[in-house]
Amino acid sequence: MKKYLIGALLCMVMLVSMMPTAFAATNYEECMAAIREQKTIQAQAHQTANALRKQGYSDSSTYIQAAKRTWSAAQAEIQAYKNLSQYTWDDIRILTTTVYHEAGSTTEQLRQYVAQVALNRVKDSRFPNTVYGVITQRGQYNTKYATMDAAQAIKNKDAANGTYNWQTCKNSVMQAMMGKTEMPGNVLYQANFTQGSGLWKSVYFNSGWFASTSYFCYG
Repeated sequence: MKKYLIGALLCMVMLVSMMPTAFAATNYEECMAAIREQKTIQAQAHQTANALRKQGYSDSSTYIQAAKRTWSAAQAEIQAYKNLSQYTWDDIRILTTTVYHEAGSTTEQLRQYVAQVALNRVKDSRFPNTVYGVITQRGQYNTKYATMDAAQAIKNKDAANGTYNWQTCKNSVMQAMMGKTEMPGNVLYQANFTQGSGLWKSVYFNSGWFASTSYFCYG
């Protein structure tokens, strides 16, 4: 019985860690389905902990602590999917296209940072309150990023070259939308120069054939 409970617990831990990247939610219904799965994982973790207690394990035991961590990790994913459910497929498509053109060939960190700046602007009263509005705002990004043709061009290039740039950038965007990017909400500018009211962080990137420094600044 003990081995069964421990095995079940390990499976739950694996599920919690795998789902954020494997589940490509793009709308409210899919996010709600993901939340239901995470709640099932929580229920299983709770049942496992109670069964272990009945066997004489204390709450400080390694196994019950692991069950608690599983429950907490699932709770974090529930909140992440609630965050993601606020966005539409069009939001994801537009921001994925933007990230591809602004930082597609850099790093996961930079891709998430570019996405987060745009999302921060959506929530700031000084900018449009939609992803479409922020990306198409005059003098900021590029209105072409919001078109279906721009997105399709990336997918076509991936298909021709055997690359996965669209999915890579989409994953970065979804991580930011889920609230998993460690950037303050008042960071509103990203460029190769400083601006706004001060520097939050600069990130140097060198691919071997080009190098750049991106400055992320407060609004």
